Amino acid sequence: AGAAGAAADAPPADSGAVVVREPTFWEKATNFGSGSGFGWFGDAAGSVGDRIFGETEQAEALRELRELMPDFDMDKFLTEEVAQKQRDVLGAYLRGDMEALRRCCRDAAYGALHKSVMEREAHQLQMDERLLFLSDPEIESVRYIGGMPTPVVSFEAHQLNCVRSKSTKQIVEGDEDDIRAVHYLFALQPTEDWAEPEPEAAGEAPADGGEAGGEAGGE
Repeated sequence: AGAAGAAADAPPADSGAVVVREPTFWEKATNFGSGSGFGWFGDAAGSVGDRIFGETEQAEALRELRELMPDFDMDKFLTEEVAQKQRDVLGAYLRGDMEALRRCCRDAAYGALHKSVMEREAHQLQMDERLLFLSDPEIESVRYIGGMPTPVVSFEAHQLNCVRSKSTKQIVEGDEDDIRAVHYLFALQPTEDWAEPEPEAAGEAPADGGEAGGEAGGE
């Protein structure tokens, strides 16, 4: 009866009507960047003036970053620091481990992730924690975020669109074979204790390599 009722309410196939589908839970969970306070990255520059300003800002931000961190090496940063952050942040988010996220995320990023995890908990849902593939991170830009020179990196993750009920362990959305590509942006900032190092530790990065903020979009 439910299927028949839905069919009766649906617009005719040739009516030209636009049907808006509500995003699934998984789609919302992997697109938390949109409308979540991650407007740091913005859109591509829309005018010559915007592009010139962007290039100038990037040059200034990169110069200040190197002044703050004389030993900064972009290749090492990407292959060591960011590669570890990929797994730390995404793993904690998929597990719903808020303590781990609190340790490595700035307030804005933590707030967006916390909201998503709390929605998951309220519905007693569990996301598949497996990361099937992580691409090598690439630098997108170095820009000022919150007044700090901040490398912004991008990478792709292959994840499973598979959501289970915590109570029954049954799949309620997606499937174990439904692999999706998700594109991430991470903004990685040094922590305050690194920005103002002790004399004996001047120029050295903290053990955690800084704190992250991010944005994601899935396919």
